[in-house]
Amino acid sequence: MKGLSLEDLARFTNRTRARSTAAAMSRRSLLRGAAAGGLAVAGAGALSACGVQGHVVPAGAKATGQAGKDYSATEKKVVWATWPAYIDIQDDKHPSVHPTLNAFTKQTGIQVDYLEIINDNNDFYTKVDPYLVKGIDTGYDVMVVSDYMVAKYMTYDYLQELDLANIPNHANLLPSVLKDPVDPGRRFSIPWAYGFTTIAYNTKLVKTPITSIAEVFTRADLHGKVSLFSEMEDTVAMALLALGHNPEQFTDQQFNEALEYVRKALSSGQVRAFTGNDYLSDFQNGNTAVTMAYSGDVAQLGVDYLVTLNLPKEGLLSWSDNCVIPNFARHKTNAEKMLNYYLQPEVAAELDDYIDYVPSVEGAVAALQKLDPETASSPLIVPTKQMEANAHGFMKLTIAQLDDYTSRFQQAIGQ
Repeated sequence: MKGLSLEDLARFTNRTRARSTAAAMSRRSLLRGAAAGGLAVAGAGALSACGVQGHVVPAGAKATGQAGKDYSATEKKVVWATWPAYIDIQDDKHPSVHPTLNAFTKQTGIQVDYLEIINDNNDFYTKVDPYLVKGIDTGYDVMVVSDYMVAKYMTYDYLQELDLANIPNHANLLPSVLKDPVDPGRRFSIPWAYGFTTIAYNTKLVKTPITSIAEVFTRADLHGKVSLFSEMEDTVAMALLALGHNPEQFTDQQFNEALEYVRKALSSGQVRAFTGNDYLSDFQNGNTAVTMAYSGDVAQLGVDYLVTLNLPKEGLLSWSDNCVIPNFARHKTNAEKMLNYYLQPEVAAELDDYIDYVPSVEGAVAALQKLDPETASSPLIVPTKQMEANAHGFMKLTIAQLDDYTSRFQQAIGQ
């Protein structure tokens, strides 16, 4: 499939320009770029700094997490740790007013302390780890963390299993979302934002349309014009797809093949740069002609000659940023009621219409079509069935694998 038509792109970007400046930020770029600056880029050193080496799980830990005393019945509140610009706001003059949260409070009487305090996955982990390892409440009832970090929290039994009796709308999660390689069945995590990683290119600099991931790594006319992500999971997954392997289930040998594939593209000069959250700036300025891209990011630039490849021949990557409940949370039941509220199709549609990510709730697309037909017409927001069927997550890694793979990847790309 090719990127959006110029007409569709213009219509989509006009709608996006009408958003607040906060909404126009690339949330996923911020999240993944920040993550790359922490755990992924620092590799083994970061793992050691986080206390992962020699980490001890508290005595009595269970596979379903550890509950603290729940004060939900007497304290009608939820404390929510999250990222900047990741929720609807009333308008630019009232950035701290969130219509969906206000509606939840009106319905339930539960007040939500919405704290935009996470700017880096790894940095936030280092803040909560000392509490969780000692069996102490972090002060947060809900945290929003990226998909690969869910695996890390789960490894140390830091997340409580969700009580689905309090979340009947859990049944609304799409089957594809439930088939998560890190949290099968979504018993510990609820997607807050769901999206894809694919390829984008500059039609002024690339005259022949790109149709596959392998072309990015090998096509002669793209030599020296390619930008890949500096995060191991993203770039290795792309290389695995190009080689015909499954990023959700691969062997050490297949990882080695993918790493060599990336190394060869770099040493040959095919790849110009490995970037983090600055990839859009390089791409827009013409420093790179081809780049890996997160769904929706390029369209938000509003440049008609910068297009997104919605579905490469080999498939594309899927990811999620997720709400989780840490051990010893003081208001677990209230937090679950809030998650249940956001799993209603109409509420999910309102949220996704604002933050411009892919609905993960059954019925949300139909609700979005009524709420904002223009948004619903974009495959960047409402993917085709073919895109969904060919989207792959990244395999759940052990801490030892994450340490090893990340360290070797960073050595291979010289970072």
